[in-house]
Amino acid sequence: MMMVALGWLVLEMTDSPFSLGTVWAARSAPFLIFGIFAGALADKVDRRRLLIITFILLAVCALVMGILISRSWIQLWHILLITFIIGLVMTFNMTARQTFVVDIVGSKDAMSALSMNAAAMRVTGIFGGVVAGLVIKLFGIDWCFYIMFISYLVGILILLFIREVTIKTIPKRQSIQKYFVEGLRIIQKNQIVLTLMIMSIICETMGFSYQVVLPIFARDILGVSAIGLGMLTMAQSVGALIGVLCLASLGDYQHKGQLILGVFLFFGIFLLLFSQSPWYLTSLVLIGVVGAVAAAFDTMQHTLLQLNVNDEQRGRAMGIWMLSIGFMPVGSIMIGAIAGIIGAQFALTINGAVIILAFIILLLSVPGLKRA
Repeated sequence: MMMVALGWLVLEMTDSPFSLGTVWAARSAPFLIFGIFAGALADKVDRRRLLIITFILLAVCALVMGILISRSWIQLWHILLITFIIGLVMTFNMTARQTFVVDIVGSKDAMSALSMNAAAMRVTGIFGGVVAGLVIKLFGIDWCFYIMFISYLVGILILLFIREVTIKTIPKRQSIQKYFVEGLRIIQKNQIVLTLMIMSIICETMGFSYQVVLPIFARDILGVSAIGLGMLTMAQSVGALIGVLCLASLGDYQHKGQLILGVFLFFGIFLLLFSQSPWYLTSLVLIGVVGAVAAAFDTMQHTLLQLNVNDEQRGRAMGIWMLSIGFMPVGSIMIGAIAGIIGAQFALTINGAVIILAFIILLLSVPGLKRA
C-alpha cells in the first residue's frame, strides 16, 4: 500500500520523475547509513522486543502522514522527512525480522522459512496493491495511511504471541562498537559475503529501482489510472509469491550459489522485456515475472548470507544486506533523473542491460559462488 500511495501522491503533487526518485532515495538512504549498526544491534538485544518497538514507530509515521494529507497540510518536504524516518525504522525492523525467522526454525530450514516469510509478505502485497488503488479512488490517499496504521498495530499483537525462541548471541558484555567492527571484518574476510554484497548493490541500484518509474509506466506509457497502478503492484506481488513458494518447495537445496546466479540473470532479462512493452496485459505478466525473480533474489540473499557466517554473526550478516540495499538511493535518483531527461522506458532498459553484463562478469570472476 505504501508503494502505491506514496508513488501516486508524489506524482500527482509534482508530476516529476526526479521527485519520485528522491522520495524512494530518502526511504533507502538509512539502509546504507545504519545497516551495519542495525545488524550489530540485532545480535546484541532481544529481537522480538526490537521488532515491537519498530512497529510502534511505523504506526506513528503512518498516522502522521494520514493526518497531514487529510488536513491538506502535506508538502514534499513532509513526505521526504517521514519517508526517511520510515526507512530508518525499517533498517532495524528488517534486520531483526530476517534473523528472528532463522532463530525460530534453525539453519537447516532457513531457506524454506525465509521463503515462507517472504510469501506471507507477498500475499498481503497482492491485496495491498489493489486495495490501495481502490481506496485512493473511493476515499482518498489519506485512508491508505490510516489502514497502514491499523496493520502495524495488528503486527504488534502477533509479535506478543511469539514465545520461547532460543537466540544465540555474543555475551552482552561486548560493546556495540565491537559488534560493528566485527561486522565490517566479515565483509573483508569472507569472499562469498563480499560477492553477495556486490550482487545486492547492483540489484538495488539497477534492479529494484524499477519501482520508482512504475507510476510513470502506469499513467504515461500504459495509460491507466491509480487502480491500474494497483493492479501492476498486485501482479508484481503475485509473481513474488509464486517465486518464494517455489524456493520454499526446494527445502535444503544444495546448489544455492548456482540458483542465485540464475535468478540474477533473469532479473536483468525481464526488466528489459518489461521496459519495451506498450501493452497493459503483457506488462502485467512481465512485471509478475520481475516480481518473482526479485523476491527470489532477496530471499536467496537472506539465506546465503546467514548460512555463510556463524550463528552469532547472523544479525550482522543481515546488517550487511541492509548496507547493500542502502545503495538504492543511487539507483532511485539515477533512474528518476534519466527518466526525466530521455524517458522511463530507456532508463529501465539501461538498468536491465547492466544487470546482464554484471552477471557475465561475476560468473567469470567468482567461480566459488557457484559452490556456495
